[in-house]
Amino acid sequence: MPYRLRGHWYYTRYETGQEYPVYARKAGTLDAPEQVMLDVNRMAEGHGFFQVGSTAIAPDNNLLAFTEDPVGRRQYTLRIKNLATGELLPDRLENVEPYIAWTADSRSVLYLEKDPETLLARRVRRHVLGTAQAADTLVYEQDDDSFYTSVGVTKDERYITIFARSTVSTEVRYADAGDPALAFRVFLPRERDFEYYPDHL
Repeated sequence: MPYRLRGHWYYTRYETGQEYPVYARKAGTLDAPEQVMLDVNRMAEGHGFFQVGSTAIAPDNNLLAFTEDPVGRRQYTLRIKNLATGELLPDRLENVEPYIAWTADSRSVLYLEKDPETLLARRVRRHVLGTAQAADTLVYEQDDDSFYTSVGVTKDERYITIFARSTVSTEVRYADAGDPALAFRVFLPRERDFEYYPDHL
């Protein structure tokens, strides 16, 4: 089912006889020419397994962040593609979860770093395009292994959220996506037997 985002229609489709999806978009209307963003069939060539875990379009509509796993251990690599030129940026973030959030200026992304031994994802880091992964800033660290952590944006893309969830409790942090400092605040502190799911429309 196509969905509309910032003047483009986005969708995935499968070609006859092919195993993997094609991620594409059309500008303005569904009658416009198709722009293929990712052809996973080509990306999977030479691999016994291949999966695109997630995709996220930057606010400027020109950059596509996506996570890929060519092994099957859910240890994803985050890559960024320039949709205007079709080229992959040199940025390559290893061992991450398939959660991505762009800042409003389209110059950095937030992601979840996996522990290489436990495979738990407890650290949210910020990556500035064109810099080394080793320089990525720690934004938040989950200190309770009973909580799962994810990062995303509100429906109107005004806020970036860090979402912590356990079996019986949730906790959400939020920051203005246009704030260079990304000052996160807790919406409501976690409390046992209380769950909440805020959004901004």
